[in-house]
Amino acid sequence: MVQESQFPKPVYQLIALDMAESIAGGRYQQGEKLHGRSTLASKYNVSPETVRRAMFLLKDMDIIEMKQGSGIFIKNVDKAQNFVEKFRNAAAADELKENINLLTRERQKLDCRLNEAVMALLDSYERFAYLSPLTPFEIPIREGDALMGQNLADVNFWHNTGATIVAIRRGGKLMLSPGPYAEFLPGDVFLLICDAESYSRAKRYVATGE
Repeated sequence: MVQESQFPKPVYQLIALDMAESIAGGRYQQGEKLHGRSTLASKYNVSPETVRRAMFLLKDMDIIEMKQGSGIFIKNVDKAQNFVEKFRNAAAADELKENINLLTRERQKLDCRLNEAVMALLDSYERFAYLSPLTPFEIPIREGDALMGQNLADVNFWHNTGATIVAIRRGGKLMLSPGPYAEFLPGDVFLLICDAESYSRAKRYVATGE
């Protein structure tokens, strides 16, 4: 039986799903009469009105038929299977969406923490540069530089230079922790964290691509 906590769906839909699973699984046969609403309400521990809504949903899906004065009968086993598959697919899609939303929120929190850390790092370098074995370097991007117009992912900057780009100064604004699609544009100033050797490689790489 499907538990209500598995999917954020109304109870009557979960009851309809459980009934459809029983029908598709062979517990009920086509043409067989179902228990009355009161019996089903007792089985699922819900009100008869909730069962009524579940039965009408199954009727709309052409899985059961209601005969006045006779009761509720199984009409189509194949459509019960189709209903179960569609419900499961919808539930899986909802779960994927929720996971994506959760990961997005987590990434936003990480980006915020990363930006705060970069700002603190830059501030510490400005105030205590003489105490640090590393020095923040700046590389201005000029017309004609080999990397101009390309993005960080295309040029594998860290792999080729050993320097980490922590920010880009562009148009008077500071872009912290630029993503892989940040481009090298004329007038930009790239802020790097690296040693002197990596800085030399980075300057050469920006200018010549080598």
